Amino acid sequence: MGRFKVGDRVLKNPATWVANTFDEVGRGIGVGEVVAPPFAVDDLGMVDVRWPGGRYFEYEAQLLPAPPTTDTGSSGCS
Repeated sequence: MGRFKVGDRVLKNPATWVANTFDEVGRGIGVGEVVAPPFAVDDLGMVDVRWPGGRYFEYEAQLLPAPPTTDTGSSGCS
């Protein structure tokens, strides 16, 4: 098992990020979520990440854990 598991929230690591043409359409922008890949990628050191702009395979070394969300799911109104 790698550093990240399905359901983990991630950010791109600016120190190790390797840009490619998919960055132009939303890869690595915002907070991504690790999702179950359609086939095994653990042996490649990769995870499947759903970014707001699309879903891409990413090397774990290019990612950082995202800070926990402070949203409690309620509006605060009673």
